[in-house]
Amino acid sequence: MHRFIIIGFLLSAFVLGAISPAAPQPAVSQLIKEKLADGVYLFRAPESLDRWTATNVVVVINDADVTVFDSNTRPSTTRLVIGEIRALTDKPVRTLINSHWHMDHWSGNDEFVKAFPGIQIIATARTRDYMKRMGSGFLIESSRQRLARTRAALDEAKKSGKLSDGAPFTAAARRAMEEDIAQTAGFVDEMAPLPRVLPNLAFEDRLTFWRGSREFRLFSATGDATGSTVLYLPAEKIVVTGDVLVSPPSGSGPPPWTTNSFAISPWVASLKEIEALDLALIVPGQGPAMHDKSYLSRTIRLFSSIIGQVHASLERGVFRPDEVIATVNVDSIGLEYTPGETQTSEAFKRWVASVTRKVIQESLDGILPSD
Repeated sequence: MHRFIIIGFLLSAFVLGAISPAAPQPAVSQLIKEKLADGVYLFRAPESLDRWTATNVVVVINDADVTVFDSNTRPSTTRLVIGEIRALTDKPVRTLINSHWHMDHWSGNDEFVKAFPGIQIIATARTRDYMKRMGSGFLIESSRQRLARTRAALDEAKKSGKLSDGAPFTAAARRAMEEDIAQTAGFVDEMAPLPRVLPNLAFEDRLTFWRGSREFRLFSATGDATGSTVLYLPAEKIVVTGDVLVSPPSGSGPPPWTTNSFAISPWVASLKEIEALDLALIVPGQGPAMHDKSYLSRTIRLFSSIIGQVHASLERGVFRPDEVIATVNVDSIGLEYTPGETQTSEAFKRWVASVTRKVIQESLDGILPSD
């Protein structure tokens, strides 16, 4: 799913729905498993399974227990991850780390609590505060609205024989709309009763702990959410970023979304802090693991170039956002994400416009002038 403004993610991310409860339970083998190091595994749920953003879950098997980084959106997907953990080891999960407050990274907490009573759930204090304000109605309201719109559109198409854009209402179009309705309704049914389980251990800037002989270093960072947590395993030289760094599911293309805040410069600072680590592997919040820093470094250059050009425009007296956006050109960096292409996509241009508006806000202490 392509998302370019995280506010849109908060308002509409759940509209993709979920598999109807009546559908067969998907097989555990549908999870994508990558072994990153001895005892360290990455589990990715393809969007066809999770019907959402395929959040990365990292499982670390220690001397006597298991530590997990992030949980999934859907309880059913989280149960698949727990099943995979139990297939790997009979050691209990004692620690769960939530990277940030966006629901695709902690909605599965309840399943871990039920499966492993007494589990310790860790997040930054800021993330925990955000989580406290998120009720289940907030999570599913957009799905309910989508459901009502799609049902109304289907009824109208049945009467008129045409879709809203004037295209013929074919049997295939009808099946697609009916499937969307079933999936969205199933998602609402699954998520509505879900209890919100908060972290029971919060930290401010940094936290280091050991599980047996394995060292875990956590630090607070800014990404698509402020107060995020990044995990660094120094012995393995692995960093797990949450959505401080995200790549598309295919592993190519530009960063797929921006942020709900306008903290762009702190985001760049966090990316640079990650870049300075001694790394063999980077696990982004979404997408496959990365074996070098090229995507990270390119993303730093992309953000930094936008910031520099926005500042230069504002200092010249260019003030209206649409005029500032017209002065920003990062096409050369954008094309590095898609080798072989000769011009950047409309999606990339929308992404740049979104980031540019955020940088304007940041540069003017939160003010975003009218176009």
